[in-house]
Amino acid sequence: MFSKFLSLSLLAGSTLAMWTGVREEMGASFAHNATGRSLLILKTARTGSTWLCDLLNQRGMHVTQEALLNWERDCPHFSDNCEEYFTKEGRLGWVTQSLLRPMPKTPYAIDGSCAKLAKQSKHTKSVELASEDLGDKVKETACAVKAQCRPPYTHESCNDVAGCFNQRVSQKGCYNVEMRQPSITGISFNFQSSLGDAKNAACLSEPSCASKQAAMLREATEAVEKTGIEVLTLAQVRSNLLRWGVSRMYHSGSSNAVKYNKDGKITVKDLENMLKGPVSRVEPLLQMAGEVSENAQIIFYEDIARSPDKSTEAIAKAYQMSKTEAKETGTDVSPSANEQNQHPGGLEEYIENLDEIREQTQKSQPCVFRMTQTSKDDTLILPLVKRDGQVKIDLSRDCCVADRNVYLRSVADYVKAGLEC
Repeated sequence: MFSKFLSLSLLAGSTLAMWTGVREEMGASFAHNATGRSLLILKTARTGSTWLCDLLNQRGMHVTQEALLNWERDCPHFSDNCEEYFTKEGRLGWVTQSLLRPMPKTPYAIDGSCAKLAKQSKHTKSVELASEDLGDKVKETACAVKAQCRPPYTHESCNDVAGCFNQRVSQKGCYNVEMRQPSITGISFNFQSSLGDAKNAACLSEPSCASKQAAMLREATEAVEKTGIEVLTLAQVRSNLLRWGVSRMYHSGSSNAVKYNKDGKITVKDLENMLKGPVSRVEPLLQMAGEVSENAQIIFYEDIARSPDKSTEAIAKAYQMSKTEAKETGTDVSPSANEQNQHPGGLEEYIENLDEIREQTQKSQPCVFRMTQTSKDDTLILPLVKRDGQVKIDLSRDCCVADRNVYLRSVADYVKAGLEC
């Protein structure tokens, strides 16, 4: 498969020296994030989170995507230090350091990425890089100077200065080939990811455990802010629960809530069950984001779909202490089309019994009925109630369509609007 190999010894010239020097210099400066701005994205699946990170990384920021996912599954393939990573110090430390400076996707991402591209296992000592697979000298050189990244992750070997390892473990190319200082540094992960407390991770669907998770994240962000860095907490989710449910059904390929037809459409058999997943994620995410930060913001998939440029610009301008602009940077990463515009057509193209659902929900669940009528990029204000101090969705009421010129709003304002809608 590989016709030509490039030995690491060939990389020991000026490019390698340049990378090493820049890495050491930036390692020192990013110990205290010189940008003064960090981004903590709490998200859930099928909400355009990969798409958003790619957009931000193309615009001069450095945000690690899905940074806490599947560590237990993937880490043993690339590292002997996994048990260190799985602790509270290992996981929460990773979040903290990712808010302080540009980091890889995971502690083992550099090892994993270079291993995949070089056909190297964790037990292989001599490394040969397939130059035609790596795509550019920046990535080759990054692999040449890689080193073990271990808790507390403060060593410069943990830096991902050029953005070569922040989006995917098997990422080809780098987002910041010119090695400019990112305008914003941050991390994105599922809000129900383990933070190293196994007992708490097992009960995150319960409000008390979710609040404990929020307290741990708040502690991390406050530690970062004590260094003079402003941290923006951003919740990312989807407002059209019906379309989100459809996306989840197609992605899973197996569910008792629907029947999968030969023509590619689905017949919804249990609407309540299909909506259960989206509802059970929006409610605790609103609660957790507000507990992590009183100034937490929220962005919806629909906002990004309406205008990727205006959405990313809204994030860049959301900081209170200092504003920035989202500017494109030199990148050689090609995003996957799958992460951008899933199921772009009308619901009738995917749901066989859409008319039946409309008839079923028009009076009993007017918000769900509205979800069958609105455009894919309409952001909805979901009808909310508070029960026992917790935010809940009340689909027996109608929902409101948000201002299409607004791409970012505070969680507090969104909850207030939902209570009044």
